[in-house]
Amino acid sequence: MLTWRELATQAESGQLEIPEGVAFQCDKVCADYILHLELMLEKTKWLVDVRAFGTLPSAQQLGAKFKRLADGEERSAAVSIRQHIEVIELMRSVFRRYFVETEEVDRSVGARVSDIGATLGE
Repeated sequence: MLTWRELATQAESGQLEIPEGVAFQCDKVCADYILHLELMLEKTKWLVDVRAFGTLPSAQQLGAKFKRLADGEERSAAVSIRQHIEVIELMRSVFRRYFVETEEVDRSVGARVSDIGATLGE
């Protein structure tokens, strides 16, 4: 996470340059990976069926432990997946900066060219 924050800072200051086409491809891969991770996150809710462990108190405790490991709030698979999503979203913000910025410049230049054309009567 720290590395990608540093890269985002470098990109903002102009110290890091990523070609638009490369940034677009990286953004696409990130978007696809986030979708994959979100599907995995959804599956963690159904990963453990506590009732399947039986009715003995020790079995219920074991089932509850596995449930916490799957989708609990601390040190679970779900928490780990959410952290991965957060990193990938930060990565996307670095990549998107390049082609979103280019699109904005294109729109701005297009608008200025249209204005010039209008003043010339075209």
